[in-house]
Amino acid sequence: MDALVIAATGMRSAERRIAVSAHNVANIRTEDFRPFEAHQRSLPDRSGSEVIVRQEDLPRDVDLVDETVEQILSSIQFQASFGAFQIALDTRGRLFDLFA
Repeated sequence: MDALVIAATGMRSAERRIAVSAHNVANIRTEDFRPFEAHQRSLPDRSGSEVIVRQEDLPRDVDLVDETVEQILSSIQFQASFGAFQIALDTRGRLFDLFA
C-alpha cells in the first residue's frame, strides 16, 4: 500500500463528491431535473477509494440541506487526505535523506 496513492485517491474522491453536489445545487430550480448521486467505495485492492456517479431515474427536488452536508463532509475528507499526503511525502523525503 502506497500512502501517497491512497491519500491522492481520497482527495480525488472528495473532489468528485463536491463536484456532483455542486452540480445538483446549481440545478436546484431546473424543471424535471434528475440529480446525480455520488457513492464512494474502497478499491478492492485497498489502494484507495473511488466515486461511482449515477443519475436518478426520475426527477426529484434537490435537498439543499443534504447537499450542504455532503459538501462539508467532502471538504473534511479532502483536508484529511491532503494532510495524510503531506505526512507521507515528508516521511518519504526523510527516508531518502537517510539513505542518501
